[in-house]
Amino acid sequence: MTGVLESAPDSLVLLVLFAGAFLDALPGPCLFVFGEVFFVLAGNLVQETGSLWPVLAVFAGAFLADQAGYWGGRRAATPLKKLVLARSGRRKAYRRARAGLTARLVLFVAISRLLGPVAWITPALAGSLSASWSRFTLGSFLGVLIGVGQFVVYGWMLAAGIDLAGGDLGAFVEQHALALIVFANLLGMLAIFVWRWISVRRHTPR
Repeated sequence: MTGVLESAPDSLVLLVLFAGAFLDALPGPCLFVFGEVFFVLAGNLVQETGSLWPVLAVFAGAFLADQAGYWGGRRAATPLKKLVLARSGRRKAYRRARAGLTARLVLFVAISRLLGPVAWITPALAGSLSASWSRFTLGSFLGVLIGVGQFVVYGWMLAAGIDLAGGDLGAFVEQHALALIVFANLLGMLAIFVWRWISVRRHTPR
């Protein structure tokens, strides 16, 4: 255990990993924070340092974000339902999600973690429906384990493969972790804005 603690990355890096995983799963910040960047970076750091702290940081951030969403939805159930049901297009999706949460809560919550935008609203929706907290937590744990874990493994494999080829990606990532996170998120945001601009241009009458 002492070796793991001694080889842990800088505490600021761990805090950034935690914050990135946390904000990635919250409605609002999730539009600007791309969790995959943090998960892959955590895998890189595990391969480089041999420490499990980066993995624990992103797992904790993602898991606690689900908990925050659940309890936020539970405390704001009425306004949340009014917001969702304000448009007819949302009502059908709401009914499907409610049916899924009612019939297969654990499975629905776990799978939602793999479905991008669905993961952002599922915890709040489960809370607004007063779904079982223990079953929701089990589903969230399984979803985080698989959804976050797969990108951690990708990051580890990428770093390990480059090391085997004679490179030193791990050292570079550790030295420039914060800059890489900022750059990757800015690049993702730019890609979204460009995609939306192209979509608007494509559907604008000439």
